[in-house]
Amino acid sequence: MKTNLLKLLTFCLLTITLSSCEGWENVPDFDVDEVEGYRPIYATESEREIKTLSPREIQDPGKIYVINDYLLLVDRLKGIHVFDNEDPENPQNIGFIQVTGSNDVAVRNNILYADQASDLLAIDISNPENVKVASRVKDVFPFGSQYPQQEGVYFECPDPEKGLVIGWEYTTLQSPKCYR
Repeated sequence: MKTNLLKLLTFCLLTITLSSCEGWENVPDFDVDEVEGYRPIYATESEREIKTLSPREIQDPGKIYVINDYLLLVDRLKGIHVFDNEDPENPQNIGFIQVTGSNDVAVRNNILYADQASDLLAIDISNPENVKVASRVKDVFPFGSQYPQQEGVYFECPDPEKGLVIGWEYTTLQSPKCYR
């Protein structure tokens, strides 16, 4: 009786162990010549700079913040549009704060906190028409934009020599070496 119970327990333990090994059949084949996947988009040195620019068209709107007489509208991966909101019935687009690669921001006490790939920035916006970087903390976000957000996809491995990854484009890849 003890032998049968021991065999049953061993069988159950083995079954549980093997069933917990997910993904064996999901291991990608890296011997593919051509496959759909994601290629990194890199920022130029000029695009990495945090600066106030002239107003521009909104492309991919995100969060909105109201600070004093200003309205701030996030344009994902590009920066923040600045509107003079003194007359809420007629806000005037007065500038654009370039924060290339930013996906999210928060504001407190005239400081705009933003991500730029793996870094955390604190930007003084007391004068939104002439912003200044108050501080930069490097590598706060361990992965930043070094991987596409999608899972179960091939992608071209980022090359740090090419600069800051600010986004991903879906395209045909030749012999990719990365998968997520």
